[in-house]
Amino acid sequence: MISSKPLLARLLNESSLLQYIVHWILRRSMALRRLLSFGGPPGPSDMQPHYRGQKEQNVLDMVLRTTPPGNPEAVLDAIDKFGWNSEFLMNIGDRKGAILDKALQKRQPQVALELGGYIGYSAVRIASQLPPGGKLYSIDPNESHVRIARALIQHAGLSDKVEVIQGILETSIQVLHLQGVHTIDFALIDHVKHLYLKDLLVLQKNGFLKKGSVVVGDNVLTPGSPDFRKHMQSDEYATVEHLTNLEYSNYMLDIVTVSEYRGREGPQ
Repeated sequence: MISSKPLLARLLNESSLLQYIVHWILRRSMALRRLLSFGGPPGPSDMQPHYRGQKEQNVLDMVLRTTPPGNPEAVLDAIDKFGWNSEFLMNIGDRKGAILDKALQKRQPQVALELGGYIGYSAVRIASQLPPGGKLYSIDPNESHVRIARALIQHAGLSDKVEVIQGILETSIQVLHLQGVHTIDFALIDHVKHLYLKDLLVLQKNGFLKKGSVVVGDNVLTPGSPDFRKHMQSDEYATVEHLTNLEYSNYMLDIVTVSEYRGREGPQ
């Protein structure tokens, strides 16, 4: 089911190529993104040259400089302000984060998994809501992002609740098993969009999903993961699609899926 009008959802799905093209332009032009999202005129940071990885380092420096240690909410607020007012960040963000929050609060997972940790925003968001004894395993292949995520998580006071693993899912399975993780209660999939379905099937094949496991998919409409979206409508999942906005945008639409697994348990 979808939480908005079916006709609108169908039209959005059919225009996914246009959505992707506009999203590509927006990500490379902060000035244009701000104009289209009615965020005001370009600021000084919009005119600065972009250095690969420097933006993420700037976020870390800003958070360490402006927020007190051990305050996850302040960390999230600071990153959201950066995403809205300075440069685009591919976090789930504040608006879609509220959907993630509701799914977490309903499931109350003891073991959570994140595919695509980026700089640690969603890890802080998830870990701050885990019940006592809960643990999040966040997987990302980018060495720089992993370093920044660990620093942000430590600053938020959540290092005891989060294990950041550098790698991809296939190479991380053994690491998870060595830490006693064989099934998960909750997963956020927010990495490379064409890998969503592939890695979900890896989780199923290796028996990580059990009845009642919740899988949240971000950016299912923009940039889009149509094969994943179709799979989540199968009988193996009970899925709700949330029509919302792309992170840090008042213009671009997106969909977040929240799915409960009801398929076969164990290795497949």
